[in-house]
Amino acid sequence: MGNMEQVFETSFQEMTWNGPVIFMHWVMDQGKQEVKHITPNVQRFFGYEPEEMISGSIPLLSIIFEEDRQKFQIIMKQRIASKSPFWESTYRIYSKDGDIRFIKSYTYIKQDQAGNETSIFSYLFDQTEIQNELNMHISLEHRWATAIDSAREGVWDWDLQSNEVYFSKHWKKMLGYEEHELPNEFSEWRKRIHPQDVSKVDLEIKEHLQNKTELFESEHRLLHADGTYRWILDRGKAVKRDRWGNAKRMIGTHVDITERKEIENLLHKRNEELERLVEEVKELSITDHLTTLFNRRKMVDEIKEAQKRFKVHGQPFTLAILDLDHFKNINDRYGHTFGDIALQTFANLLKAQIREPNIVARWGGEEFIILFHNSNGQETRQQLLSLQDCCTDDLLKYRMDSVRLSFSAGVYEYTSLQSRESILKHADQALYLAKSLGRKKIILYKEGLPIG
Repeated sequence: MGNMEQVFETSFQEMTWNGPVIFMHWVMDQGKQEVKHITPNVQRFFGYEPEEMISGSIPLLSIIFEEDRQKFQIIMKQRIASKSPFWESTYRIYSKDGDIRFIKSYTYIKQDQAGNETSIFSYLFDQTEIQNELNMHISLEHRWATAIDSAREGVWDWDLQSNEVYFSKHWKKMLGYEEHELPNEFSEWRKRIHPQDVSKVDLEIKEHLQNKTELFESEHRLLHADGTYRWILDRGKAVKRDRWGNAKRMIGTHVDITERKEIENLLHKRNEELERLVEEVKELSITDHLTTLFNRRKMVDEIKEAQKRFKVHGQPFTLAILDLDHFKNINDRYGHTFGDIALQTFANLLKAQIREPNIVARWGGEEFIILFHNSNGQETRQQLLSLQDCCTDDLLKYRMDSVRLSFSAGVYEYTSLQSRESILKHADQALYLAKSLGRKKIILYKEGLPIG
């Protein structure tokens, strides 16, 4: 025997004795099966002793799974009858402990010249683990398909290599289409994205495809079959990437959030309306309803802020309280309605002449108060004198009569830390002196004594 034959003999023996291949020689003689030889590794795979198989105590056909037994016999008879020497088959058998094993067999059939005895040489491979993995894969695919069909969300599965996207029935129904009406193509999704959302969605999905984000998540609008746009929450994840991290397959879901978006938009509008109403209420709370100037409350807050700025930055300010001269006579002669017109007219003059950041407010009755920022007492006095000059005969008329308006004012310059009450008291003392000196006067308070 040559060297090559020795190698073959050795490898064959090793494969059939210790390897995964079981060799069995059996014969068919007048319809009966008899095992002539079977390799010892049959015990390792199926639990049977070779002697049990050879002696016939365990008939060969009895270990074949019932549902496969008849098919096995029919095919075997067909092969023998057709004199086909080679036979490949797959079937299940019972192991000795009762487990079902999956077998792949390759068989060579040799018949004697008389046709009475048929020798069969079979090589058996145990494929149970492979079959279990296949069954598990099929089961998983089945569960995945079932989950897709039963999910309330739209489900998509995108193969980036072929650029095909599987859209579930609910995905298509979400956009108003039957399953057969939309092909499973990436373009069917992208062309329905609202033009204003396209660039944002492209960037979000690109970043995930390049492995820059853990998940793809996007809120965008998709065109419905009825011509309207529906808001969609689109979530997905790459389940397969190449060695460089680029996505090759993505799976995700679509959820219609149109109703949520409509509620959010409604709430946003309501919030804007509330904010506007709050601002209006806030404005009303600091505004004098007759003159539309700031009111006493607002001026008190402004004085507090001016005191803080003086304390921190040394920023000076002055306070002037103005009182319309002989206002009672205007009410008595022309009536209170015209008196209100007089107050509004003087308020409009103050708005026109007193510039920001200075603050003007109605203090009460016919009194007005002005806070001058970064201004000393003399500068404030000069501004008030200019204001007095604006009170001409043409400013206010009752029918054909000119009604002369003038005012008296007390001015206080804030030069040291004092209470708000003290500031107002000093300005009011200066005003009292101005009125007592004949009105139409502007008095600056100094050193605790009112002087002209």
